[in-house]
Amino acid sequence: MEKELGRAKAIVKSLLGLSRQTDTYKEKVNLNAVIKDACRILHNQYKHTDLNIKTVYSDNLPEVLGNFATLGQVALNILQNAIQAVTGCKDGRIVLSTRYELQAGEVVFECSDTGPGIPKSIQKDIFKPFFTTKEVGQGTGLGLYLSHEIVRKHGGSLSFESITDQGTRFMVRLPVAASSG
Repeated sequence: MEKELGRAKAIVKSLLGLSRQTDTYKEKVNLNAVIKDACRILHNQYKHTDLNIKTVYSDNLPEVLGNFATLGQVALNILQNAIQAVTGCKDGRIVLSTRYELQAGEVVFECSDTGPGIPKSIQKDIFKPFFTTKEVGQGTGLGLYLSHEIVRKHGGSLSFESITDQGTRFMVRLPVAASSG
């Protein structure tokens, strides 16, 4: 019981952190913490499935200048889409990773899945508002559009690569916060 109370406390803390309403994009944010919170929040969606989520967080990842809550929305949207893509797939796997690319001065977050992939015919549309492939009542078609806009507002980029029947990889690239030295 104590273990579950601790888990519930961590989930509530994550929800509060991701739901903080602020318009500032000037706080230093650790992207590893953002992704860990998103995983904690979505844990109940996949805990009773055969889905395997692997995390590969870069040690000593530089902070980005931004907004923790809105970057959390990006991580939630991307991870939730990956969970939905692999649910029901044989050997459904998701890999979440972070790294620092020194040359580009960017922190990179990647989410790869082994789902069915995004058909080439709709790839040009996935960042458009209200575009969805989900059943009526299952999605608004705003998740990737809003994520794209949030990342752009942070001075970064959101892109993807997808191969039919092999999976999809989303990549978020964000500039590193200037050091305060």
